[in-house]
Amino acid sequence: MHALMFVIMNVIALLLGICTFAQMQGGASYLPVPDLSAATYTLAVHEVNFEGVSNLGKQRLSYDQVKGSPFFYEEFHQAEIFMNDGRSMGKYMVKFNLLTQEFHFLGKDKAEMVVPNDIVRKIVVYDKSDTAVQKAVFVKTLDFTTSVGKPIGEYAEQLNKGNAILYKVSKKNVVTADSLFGTLKRYYFGTTYAYFVAMNGRVTQLKKLSDDVIFTALPAVGKLEDWARKNKINLKKEEGVLALLHQWNASFKH
Repeated sequence: MHALMFVIMNVIALLLGICTFAQMQGGASYLPVPDLSAATYTLAVHEVNFEGVSNLGKQRLSYDQVKGSPFFYEEFHQAEIFMNDGRSMGKYMVKFNLLTQEFHFLGKDKAEMVVPNDIVRKIVVYDKSDTAVQKAVFVKTLDFTTSVGKPIGEYAEQLNKGNAILYKVSKKNVVTADSLFGTLKRYYFGTTYAYFVAMNGRVTQLKKLSDDVIFTALPAVGKLEDWARKNKINLKKEEGVLALLHQWNASFKH
């Protein structure tokens, strides 16, 4: 009986070893299951590194010491997380930290963790009141760089669908200002935006939203310049650019 149990245990160990080896060979040893339960992740930190802060000698500020919020949505929303290969990792309660360019999610025992960026390709955020409605879609900016070739961050919000897609990269930073009498420092979260258009497989940064920049950066869209003028499309606004791209996608399907 003991000998039989010994053989069975050895067979089980051998099978487990084969499975582990196969996972490592397939590059899946980092995430052996298609969800976040076994991924390498860290606790979310509600602090920001800040050079020159003379607060009892500390060089960090808690988010509570900075006016405003670093998050895209302050509350957690249900979201579906997709891996680099397109597979869904499931749905989690998340919120997007625009300061660190990281998604926080609620893990075991409601612990606030950070989604490991290196295994994620897309995150779809759903409306709080109706989880069948998509509220926002974020994609990794693997091919997004500034006009001088610098990488621009981890995620971009996809604002429409079609052959010509507008992406918006939002970032938070800490801004310093003196108090009224100059005796204290005040800190608040400032926001910067960058817009990119993906068209015919090419990603182009828009230095700003305006008629001349858009029609210069996207020559093909110039075919709609008369249409935009006739319909009083304001290309200084995000809604106007989206209307222009919607018309392009409808008129010039590829």
